[in-house]
Amino acid sequence: MEKTKIKDILDYKFYSNLEISYDNKYLAFKSSKANLKENKYDSFLNLYDIEKKASYKVSDNNNINLFFFDRENILIFKEKSDDKYDYFYKKDMTLNVSQPCFKINKNVSFIKVLKDGRFLIKASDKLSKEEREEEKENSFYKEITKVPFYYNGLGYDNDKIESLYFYDKDKDELKEIRKFDNSKLQSFAINDNLDKIAVTVLKSYNGVGNLKEDLILIDFKKNIEKIIIRDKFSYYDIFFDDDRIVFVGSDHKKGGINEDCFIYETNFQGNYIKISPDDFDKSFGNSIGTDARFGSGRSFYLKNSTLYFLVTEKEESKLYSFDKEKNLKLLKDGCVEDFVVGDNKIYYFAMDDKRLSHLKDLNNDEILIDNKVKSAIGKIEEFYFESNGDKIRGFVLLPTDFDKNKIYPTLLSIHGGPKTEFSNIFHHEHQVFSNDGYIVIYTNPHGSSGNGVAYSDIRGKYGSIDYEDLMKFTNEAIKRYPQIDINNLGVYGGSYGGFMTNWIVSHTDRFKAANSQRSISNWTSFYGVSDIGYYFAPDQTGANPWDNLNKMWEQSPIKHAKNVKTPTMFIHSDEDYRCPLEQGLQMYTRIKENGVDSKMYIFHGENHELSRSGKPKARIKRLEAIKEWFDTYLK
Repeated sequence: MEKTKIKDILDYKFYSNLEISYDNKYLAFKSSKANLKENKYDSFLNLYDIEKKASYKVSDNNNINLFFFDRENILIFKEKSDDKYDYFYKKDMTLNVSQPCFKINKNVSFIKVLKDGRFLIKASDKLSKEEREEEKENSFYKEITKVPFYYNGLGYDNDKIESLYFYDKDKDELKEIRKFDNSKLQSFAINDNLDKIAVTVLKSYNGVGNLKEDLILIDFKKNIEKIIIRDKFSYYDIFFDDDRIVFVGSDHKKGGINEDCFIYETNFQGNYIKISPDDFDKSFGNSIGTDARFGSGRSFYLKNSTLYFLVTEKEESKLYSFDKEKNLKLLKDGCVEDFVVGDNKIYYFAMDDKRLSHLKDLNNDEILIDNKVKSAIGKIEEFYFESNGDKIRGFVLLPTDFDKNKIYPTLLSIHGGPKTEFSNIFHHEHQVFSNDGYIVIYTNPHGSSGNGVAYSDIRGKYGSIDYEDLMKFTNEAIKRYPQIDINNLGVYGGSYGGFMTNWIVSHTDRFKAANSQRSISNWTSFYGVSDIGYYFAPDQTGANPWDNLNKMWEQSPIKHAKNVKTPTMFIHSDEDYRCPLEQGLQMYTRIKENGVDSKMYIFHGENHELSRSGKPKARIKRLEAIKEWFDTYLK
């Protein structure tokens, strides 16, 4: 079996966006693959015939944006929309060529099939010819009036106003429900009778975005709109269930903005109660990190008064159900990526240590569509260690040709977040290093998800208990694995992992080389330049640049950068608005002034997601640069 190579990422198939037909006979999903020649990803629609257990690639629908089932067809929204219309196509289950279905003179961002040929649509206005010409003419400047002024992956706020609409396909009639001109629409739900809509909206105060949302009920029969819960929660999702609204949300009171959520219900008067157990302290959604997924999936779904949802628990992404009688049931552990709930069965995408996202039947756990990695895979071993009062799981990925009588250069890999986590699922770059003769070690220090809010809450503690956890883990790995070459240790990570890499090299010389990616180096400047900085920095450091400057400065790696003696390479993207470019440049400049070997790669047109969904050429170059850097110093 051939070793895993950097360019193997071009051969991976990424499955996502799972849906099920109304008659429960078909599944549909998106299959994406890197296209090196055009430096993009091709996305195709796939259908799976449940009865025949056969999958079909619908090859004429490349680069679909979204798809969904109506009663008879699968409807497809492709990228070939123009300045006047967004176009939707239909395809029946015999897989005939797509046919035009309808067009809408809006920029559609979401569409939901209702009944009787009606749809619920979220969209913004198309620009007129005159507006497009004016935009082009004035493209040399940008006027900023809000905070945040840009968003990672989206760019500068374009001030587009979104609305909700009903669309009647038979009448070709688009009717506006509500325009959101002074607020940002976050989530929404419609009841079965189609006479009520609930929305959550994020308001701005003095041009500064608020963190908590209003829950608004629009009643068409009574012709009223009212705020039923004002400014109390950040909502993950909302659902109608007869005469109640079920929502998943956080009030930030216990653990700040990274606090785990709970499940609530409210009546239409806004009298809400928490209905999930007090001890169900889980991180909702799948926050397990990997660079071997592409596309999206659902985290929540309500069917027959039962809420189905994903949580990250320990080092797994688990599927639970919670019914109206408050019965909580674990349905599937492991690493669930996406799921659909049929009338009698649940289907889901999973990942493991040998497979990318693959389709399974939850009832019998049968693999319906496999997606096994074809190259050699290094063995992942695990152990537990004690640190800061908790038992923490550590992972050791051994080289594919591991010989217990040899010593190997070793890399400490640190995840982002901090509220994400590593597990034993397939991670491409880890396997690249394993196949190249490195031992890769990684763990989930305090601040990570999966262990409850007390574990993930490290506000004001960045660089203290998390640093201790990582150093104790490294010491324990060295003690357990004499094959680790203590004279050839490297450390690297991105985002929070970049912050910790910056912190580590400014507090210890034990690592011979380092690679800091999309990092935070200076909390005081991060406050004003990141799309989340104005609230994330004060919340996480417990300080701000005006009232507690020294406290914020002490938690900034740049304050300690004069101590750095470790050769360090930086990787940043010039459209990373989460951890902006200047954060890396500050650290790079100070290390250069120290006389320490350092270099920096700046990727043009990429954002904070470079390592996970960056364009193929950039992802390959990034890994080649990291490998070359560590090979130079550790081999």
